Amino acid sequence: MVGILVQEVMTDRFQKIDIAAPLSEAIGIFEKEDPDLILVFDENLYKGVLTQDLIIRSHLKWDPTKAKVKDVYKTAPVIKPDEDISKAAKLMMEVDLRSLPVGESKAEIIGVINDIVVLERVAEGDFGKKKVEELMTKDVITLKPDDSIAKALATMRDHAISRIPIVDEEGKLEGLVTLHDLIIRFIKPRFRPKSGEFVGERIPPFTMPLRDVMIRGVITVLPDAEVREAVAILRDNNIDGLIVVNENNKVLGILTVKDLLLLISKITEKEARFYLQLGGDASALSDFTKERIIEGVRRFVDGYEDLLGQEGIIYIQIKRFNEKFRGVHLYQARMRVVTDRGVFVATGETWGALQAVHDALRAIERQLLQKAELEKDTHYYKRFIEKLGLG
Repeated sequence: MVGILVQEVMTDRFQKIDIAAPLSEAIGIFEKEDPDLILVFDENLYKGVLTQDLIIRSHLKWDPTKAKVKDVYKTAPVIKPDEDISKAAKLMMEVDLRSLPVGESKAEIIGVINDIVVLERVAEGDFGKKKVEELMTKDVITLKPDDSIAKALATMRDHAISRIPIVDEEGKLEGLVTLHDLIIRFIKPRFRPKSGEFVGERIPPFTMPLRDVMIRGVITVLPDAEVREAVAILRDNNIDGLIVVNENNKVLGILTVKDLLLLISKITEKEARFYLQLGGDASALSDFTKERIIEGVRRFVDGYEDLLGQEGIIYIQIKRFNEKFRGVHLYQARMRVVTDRGVFVATGETWGALQAVHDALRAIERQLLQKAELEKDTHYYKRFIEKLGLG
């Protein structure tokens, strides 16, 4: 435990909306108030949350001028005011949200708590004195200015990431592209023009080089900066990630809000070494299917704990397609396993969400076994050969 209660850092100011309200009403709230999220209620009962990202992505499925809040919102847990803020950090990681509702129950919501407030409070102690280089992600995927938008989108998809630094031949930072910006500028306009948009407006091609669209003047931090300094930069610029560079502007790593929340969340449960984060269309899956996915991932972690390492995060992005076979939807599961032993990425695509996740897990498993074999780990050699179907 951190020793700081949720009620000490929460705010009782929050935006709310009825589940039956038009989505355009929620868009108006975001444009006027710019909250992290809007709490969704069915009369006086809390149902879930609505974020700007959910609305942006919903535009790819239907017309937001006709959609209702109930079409877009996602469920999210309520944290009690007397819980330790390390529990809030853990829940934020699990549900991939930057804020959470606070209350005794779904009928008694009294406020919200957000990630930056949690980080600021924890950073007041010894945690804030740590150096950025101790906590940053060093396995950074980068692209060059001449690479295309299409390549950036494919890289984000394949590696389950949402930001990519753009560097020159010497690895020096020149810009940044984010999934959020690419969706708004290059994917969203490809759908039918809506009211208020320019019909017939020229849509930039995916072949356009990143130098023409990347964010310049990227906000950075030095590796020897203290965490409390990094948190202040994140807060002041309202961003959720920093590129770590040296004095010569060479990219050394990335420090995100999620990285910091993960470290705080570990204080809650010492035995919880790995965290699972389900995203995409996972919220639409049945509780039974989610439980089986979680159980499958747990067995995977238990079976390969000596290869996976001591700790990490498992991201699974679920996508459901319209195609059906014998009443079962086609699903895609993109998995990214980030551990202290490395990063492993795989995709499974087949009929049924559970099988798609299973296929992605098996692909990660083969990567782990191959790594063990290549490292001359004879203990796993036989299993590796069997998985390849050569034994």
